[in-house]
Amino acid sequence: MSLTRVLGGLALASDVGAGLAPESSLRTAVIAVGLARSTGLTGDVISDIFHAALLRHIGCTSSSHEETTLMGDDLELKQSLHPVDAGSIGEIFDGARRGFARGQGSVARLRSVARFMVGAPRVVPIIFGGRCEVAIRLAARLSLSVGVARALDETYERHDGKGLPRHKRADDIGQPSKILAVAEVASTFSNLPDGNALAIEMVGRRAGGQLDPQWAAEFRRVAIPLLAETRQEDLWERLLASEPGPPIALAGETIAATVFADFSDLKSPYTLGHSRGVARLAARGADALGLPKADRDAVECAALLHDVGRVSVSNAIWDKPGPLSEGQWDKVRMHPLFTERIVRAAGQLGRLSPLASSDHERVGAPGYPRGVAGEMLVRLLAAADVYQALTEPRAYRPARSPAEAARIVGEDDRLDRKAVQAVLAAAGHVEARPANSKLTEREFEVVRLLARGLVDKEIAHALGISTRTVHHHNQHIYDKIGVRTRSGIALFAVENGLL
Repeated sequence: MSLTRVLGGLALASDVGAGLAPESSLRTAVIAVGLARSTGLTGDVISDIFHAALLRHIGCTSSSHEETTLMGDDLELKQSLHPVDAGSIGEIFDGARRGFARGQGSVARLRSVARFMVGAPRVVPIIFGGRCEVAIRLAARLSLSVGVARALDETYERHDGKGLPRHKRADDIGQPSKILAVAEVASTFSNLPDGNALAIEMVGRRAGGQLDPQWAAEFRRVAIPLLAETRQEDLWERLLASEPGPPIALAGETIAATVFADFSDLKSPYTLGHSRGVARLAARGADALGLPKADRDAVECAALLHDVGRVSVSNAIWDKPGPLSEGQWDKVRMHPLFTERIVRAAGQLGRLSPLASSDHERVGAPGYPRGVAGEMLVRLLAAADVYQALTEPRAYRPARSPAEAARIVGEDDRLDRKAVQAVLAAAGHVEARPANSKLTEREFEVVRLLARGLVDKEIAHALGISTRTVHHHNQHIYDKIGVRTRSGIALFAVENGLL
């Protein structure tokens, strides 16, 4: 498998999840590599820049819960604030005022902006810290370099020291990060009408603040031919031409597919580990049906990929405790099409895009997005998805017991009978435990609740202990498993099957 194709697919997904224009990360990569080469940089530095550009926003889903709590709609927040200079309170306020709570009344919009401006100083450092931590851990699973990890850790740092989460400044920030910061500003504005002139203007305006002035000046010197490269009809071809060195092969589809799975499932505390669970049931169900190994592997991998399109829908919808409006349902019904588009771009995984996007198709009634019943692998994926979802909590209901989930799935005439029987035969209920045995039983309980987005007071109430005791457990957990944020704990819980 081509590493660049996989990273490109993840870049398309993270663009959607981060509320960016399509192919923003691909443009950033092309601009950043061209900018670095314009000064004679070569070798590992170019590789680090290239790979980090494609994964720059891979941690964006891990903060969706906090962003929705802060403002009410994670995608509106990201879309409104990404173009603004985060070092300017005035620009932040103007971006929030223009973009928050669109379509709602003036009072609701004002409340949304006020809630954000009051809560942001406390919550935003946590958000950016979590994004960076998750990005680094996912990049490590793809065997990317320490240089890439550093660049991802510095995604939100600024030349003037006003960045997050560590307030690095000037020479404390690595050279790849400085180049990537300039390239991302250029990518953001070059996609707008009169984009070249606007990109050059905005890079110049932010020099010395957000951006390193030397790299900003170098960009302005080479901007016209550099931006012309991103205007080509097929940006993918330009990206592949920019790839430093010979193409790198990634061993194993499952490694890549599991990164997609965890990226998408981190979107909501209610879906943590969902795609892994569906993949496990689908693979075992294929065995129960006696399907060939190639079919088993295909449905397992497709199950890991099936929910990546969820990132296109706001958590204001996914985590809504009540019924959805018809307009909200329209957005939900579109997410499998985003899955298909993203998976299709991910190199060798692309052959699985029709299957991965078919989990909401049904046999006894029209499903979506196409309303076709599909082959046995489609039916198996659908049954596994429904059973797994029923056993997980959702904002509008608690988790069903395995017995109740089995009854509901068994009575659903929209699902194929053979597929349902295979999934139920495959469904095991032995609680998984991680290899890390340093955590106590109580700490395991706290990890599960932290991963689901509960705060200390809520955990204390759920476990019947004091908030102070929960705080002590938190400190021990962070030390033992080597993470710093709730997002890191959520990924740890998913990786170790604790949910």
